[in-house]
Order: sequence, then C-alpha cells, then structure tokens
Amino acid sequence: MAALRDEERRQLYKRAANLRRASQNKTSKPKHRRSLEEVDPDDVESFEKRRRRYKGSLRQWAAALLEDDAASAVAAIDGVAEPTDEGLVLFATGGRCRVLLEDGEARDCAVAPEWAGSQRSDLAVGDRVELACDEGDALTIVGVLPRDSVLSRPDSGPGGARVERVVAANVDRVVVVASAKQPALRLRLLDRYLVASEHGGCRAAVAVTKTDLLDADEHRVLLESLEPYAALDVPVVACSTVDGHGVADLASLLRGDTAVLVGQSGVGKSSLLNALEPGLAIETRETGHANKGRHTTTASTLHFLDHGTRIIDTPGIREFGLWQLTRQDLRSYFHEFDRFAPDCRYADCAHDREPACAVRAAGEHGAIAPARYQSYLRLLATLPPG
Repeated sequence: MAALRDEERRQLYKRAANLRRASQNKTSKPKHRRSLEEVDPDDVESFEKRRRRYKGSLRQWAAALLEDDAASAVAAIDGVAEPTDEGLVLFATGGRCRVLLEDGEARDCAVAPEWAGSQRSDLAVGDRVELACDEGDALTIVGVLPRDSVLSRPDSGPGGARVERVVAANVDRVVVVASAKQPALRLRLLDRYLVASEHGGCRAAVAVTKTDLLDADEHRVLLESLEPYAALDVPVVACSTVDGHGVADLASLLRGDTAVLVGQSGVGKSSLLNALEPGLAIETRETGHANKGRHTTTASTLHFLDHGTRIIDTPGIREFGLWQLTRQDLRSYFHEFDRFAPDCRYADCAHDREPACAVRAAGEHGAIAPARYQSYLRLLATLPPG
C-alpha cells in the first residue's frame, strides 16, 4: 500500500469503497443507498468469500484488491491499519470528527484522507465507525458500519455536480421543528421533510414552537392546518419554551429514541433542546427583526438526554431538496392518496393531468387536504419524468 503513488492509492480506495458498498447492498437495497455505477457484479461476487476474512474497513477492502497483484501483496499486508475500536460520531467537521468510543470516552479523530472529497456523503453525525490507532495513540476513522436509516439532501459537489449530503445517520425519528410565528409556519417545507424522512427509513414527527405568541383564534387556525398530518399518524406537538406547554409531551414521544431536530433557521431548535434538557445550556439568539431565522447552531451535534434519549441538533436551513427521489416514490409517500388511487383510470397515474384521476378530484373537492395536494404537485414538477 505504501509503495503506491497518490493517484494510484486514490483510485484503489475508490474502487474498494464501491465494492464494499455493493456487497453490503447485495441482499438488501434500502432506498437511502446510492446507485453503484462502475461496479462490476462479477467483482462483487469474486470478493464475497474474501470479504469474510475482513471486518469491513475500507483499508482492508483495498488490501483485498491488492491481493490480486502478487507484486503488491506484501506491501498491502504491511500497510493495512487494523481497526482497534468502534465508536459513534458526535460531531463532524472537515477532516476531523468527535467520536464516542465503546468505553465511554469521547475522542477527536482524524478522517482517512481518501474520504476528503466525499466526507459529507460518507460520514455523518450518528454514524457508527471503525477506528485505527497509530503508534502515537492518535485515532483515525477507517470504516463506517452500514446505516439503518439516513436523512439526506442534495448538495453541490466538485464541478457543480449534485452529490448526497447526509444530515444525520441511524436516527429513529426526524422531528421537523416549525414555529407558529417568527418565522411563519411553512407547510410545503414540512412536506419535503416528511417525504425525505420516509425515503431514508425514518419515522417523522412535527413540533410547532412559539405557541405562546398566538391568541386563541390563531391557535385554533394553527391546529386546523396541522390536522392532515395527525390524520396520517404523524405525531404533532404544539409547544412553547417560554411557558413550557407541550415540552413534556415531546419528551415522552422521543423517550429512548435517537432523533434529529431539523427546520428553518430561527424556529427554536436549540431552545427546544434546552427545554428538554436544561443542563445542556446550548447558545441561542433572538429571531431577527425581519422575522427571518438567525443561525446559532453551526454544525450538527449529538446530545445525550435522560432516559436513553439522544438528539442531534442541526443548523437551520431555508430550503430542503430531495435526494434521488422518483415520481413513483413521491406518490407512495402521500398516503392520503391510497384510498383514491385505485379508482384512477390509469394504473400508473401521476395524479397530475391525467383524465379521470380520482386523486386529483379528491384534492379539488377537499376529500384530500388541498394544501397537501398542491404541495404534491409542486414537488412532482421538480422531479424528472419517468
């Protein structure tokens, strides 16, 4: 391994990563797994037996590749860094992560250099990782264990290419935090998060903050606007960090789960986390005068609460795109369509402009919440045909 030139090593690790990912996907292909162009199925099959001799780190897969070349075999054996520990990513930034080890110690760890260009896709808060220790007791992340779930969105990569940006990994529930006022509730952004949550294998919930700013009539209107989500079995909790209303209900909902708080800037994610666990004392700021959110959290961080609850606080966003979603996926995530879709004229109806579409009729006549149907149409328009 050490004898390889930098470009040779980079290409070797790239192929090793593709092979390892393809092998993990062989029997199960969860929707959050990316497609694997350039992976030869025969390569995956030929490496299957050899893979059993390795624990799965990227460097070990690279060593397995080098075993095909007798001249490089000795260098491969000498250069492999065996994983010595596993851990949980608490915080991630460029080239380094804070990792909780199995013995309970939190350590700063370097990220293997071959991941420098893809860290946002391949490594996130909530990931379970393999670690190698050098002679100076420094730790480096050399492998990521398969994910149970993921929340991700598109991001700009090298040359303007679209790449996957993983917001959080291995979460039980995505809590979409929205505010009743300052900034105003955006139902279409909420719909995007719900679709992304289910697409990544996560359950969803909605927490609406700042209810102390509403009068009785405004509170009634708020609850009415959220009724379609409660009807879909998405838990909705109205709460206030000022008077404490609803905070205990949210704590009970999340008890024992790993959850991620997401939403616009300024909706009060950090304030809500402080209310759930006052001892955290996370920094917060007032919303700007223009009722636009102001960033306090600058990087995703995992926090431990009582009763086994773990919560990932994330930076606020203004928009949230959907990663590798098909039109068929989108239809399946709007579950209120299910009872009407069998009555559509066409089995593959997109519920858009087709004649005799029972879903469109239900949306136009109120049997499906009109706001939800319009949100679907807007999302559909952003997806490629097919």
